[in-house]
Amino acid sequence: MGEIVPNSRQQVALAEGFASRPHGRDQLRYNLPKMLRVLLFIFLGLLLAILTAAIYWLRSFQHNASWPGGTPAETASILLHDLKFGMRAKEKAIAYGDQILPFLQKESQDFVHLNPRSAFWIADVLGGIQTEAAREILRELYARTEPLARLAGAIGLAQQEVLPNEITDDHFLVQTVQTDPSQAEMRLAIIALGWIRSPAALPCLIAVLQQPPKNYWYDAEAARAVERIGDPAAIPVLKACLQRADFHALPETFRALIALGDPEAVPLAIARVSPDLKRFNSGFIVQELETVTGRRFGFNSAAW
Repeated sequence: MGEIVPNSRQQVALAEGFASRPHGRDQLRYNLPKMLRVLLFIFLGLLLAILTAAIYWLRSFQHNASWPGGTPAETASILLHDLKFGMRAKEKAIAYGDQILPFLQKESQDFVHLNPRSAFWIADVLGGIQTEAAREILRELYARTEPLARLAGAIGLAQQEVLPNEITDDHFLVQTVQTDPSQAEMRLAIIALGWIRSPAALPCLIAVLQQPPKNYWYDAEAARAVERIGDPAAIPVLKACLQRADFHALPETFRALIALGDPEAVPLAIARVSPDLKRFNSGFIVQELETVTGRRFGFNSAAW
């Protein structure tokens, strides 16, 4: 079969097509508009991304500036009345300093209407505002007979290191812990004893840790209090707690042992790691172990 030769029309078309294609400098001039269009699209894409990021940053800045509360009055209201998110207002309330004090008094009706959570938050805020005006309020609260107000005053004064640290068996805080009048009052009293940082409070706190568990937060706050006091005499009790199957305040107790410099803290904590701890507060001991050791084995006890 012979070679297929294009007819004259095909030859003319091919020749015209070839002649119409740009060559050399003509090729560059031909492609330049396309390149400019591509670069323009890239530039516009980058500009859009920058504008989007700037808008997001601006909105985040405005949100942080107004939350929680854009004014001292709003922040005080959130702190005292929002049981779910009130804690988020603590840092901003402290930053306002003396400006927020009259609004705290107004929203709480002169600190008469406190609940267990707001009492703790008020204590932290007043304890964090290092001014004489805040200390005056704390002294007045500590002088009251209403338990929550008095305990809030005790915590704040202890945080500011102006609460007398003479701890005896008949001390208001010790008596509150020993009589356990309510979950809120006992927990607040334990916190206050820790902030006082007196070794004389250790017997009271150790008794909490040694008794059969009543409440996770009793043991957790007692371990934190012992850590703040910083007396190595508490090490044997803390180690015994970590080894008790019925003791669950594991992360707080482990942190206390680490702070006190106990060399057996890590192996004792590892011995408590178990998949059963997932979804419980005690499971945070894994995060504490990871922080201290730098290893990441999660709840895999065998890997530790």
